[in-house]
Amino acid sequence: MTFFPGILPQLRIALCPATRLANRFRSCARRGVRTWLRILISALVLGWLLARFDLRATLAECAGTNLWLFLAAFAFYLASQLASALRWSRLARAIGFRAPFGRCAKIYLTGMFFGMVAPSTLGSDATRVIYLGSEPPGRARALPSVLFDRVVGLVILIAIGAAAIALGPSSSLPRGLSATLALAGAAITAAWFAAPIAVKLLPRDFRLRRLVEGELAPYWRDPGVLAISCVLSLLVHGLQIVSQKLLASALGLEVSLGFVAIYHPLVTISAALPLTIGGFGLREAAYAYLLPFAGVGERAAIALGLLWFLVGALGGLTGGAVYAFSDLQGARELESRG
Repeated sequence: MTFFPGILPQLRIALCPATRLANRFRSCARRGVRTWLRILISALVLGWLLARFDLRATLAECAGTNLWLFLAAFAFYLASQLASALRWSRLARAIGFRAPFGRCAKIYLTGMFFGMVAPSTLGSDATRVIYLGSEPPGRARALPSVLFDRVVGLVILIAIGAAAIALGPSSSLPRGLSATLALAGAAITAAWFAAPIAVKLLPRDFRLRRLVEGELAPYWRDPGVLAISCVLSLLVHGLQIVSQKLLASALGLEVSLGFVAIYHPLVTISAALPLTIGGFGLREAAYAYLLPFAGVGERAAIALGLLWFLVGALGGLTGGAVYAFSDLQGARELESRG
């Protein structure tokens, strides 16, 4: 090889496109396998539930839904998404973005549409990063706003669930389950608010410490923004709990608002796990497990889960309509050309 000193570099250059293509193919193949695996898990769990509890009877439960109460539940759900968009817009403005609430709401609703077919919440989050990041100060700053928005919402949701178990009608739940959920919720909530101090115990190069002290530091340094995001999170989840209560009433189910505040966080967290497509299957399984503790039959519980999925799907379709008739399509085309 010493007789041809320039061959190796030239070969590397020549093979670069092929190498990149092979790497991209492997990456796409892995994503494809994960997606099909999630579809399979969703189908298996949901198929098992419907086979066990009779698909026709479950759909008959859904068909008896009070339309006006269902529409009211959808209205409260949509209001919760707009409140969530407001929370995110405040977080984005706190780190330098100047997008008004109207634009943030369009992006957020569009993310709901793209999140319908993506695992967990990844599709909606990626959409928000892409569109908000097309404006100054860019995607590197857009990502922390989406991350903090997602995490603060999750922490407040867990806190609501823990408080509802501790103070609400949880006597029907197994004691071990109630104690575990309440303690875990309290611990996670406390750890969240103590994070800026607690991470100092970790090595400086630890990813979590760099995240809290770096990308997310502006939020921890501004108590006002942190307080507003927590209050808006309470509003978001309060609206969704009312929506769930209305949906149960639409099916003729007698479930107290306090018990809705217990099962709603657990159902939401189950659906957010990146194991199925859009939480399909896991969400219905969570309903079937939890609602019988409130005196609701398992079949009716699955019907309630399917209706909650329908409410979310209608929200996603609303986001699709917003995307179709907004200026976001043009912005995406300009960005791809650039």
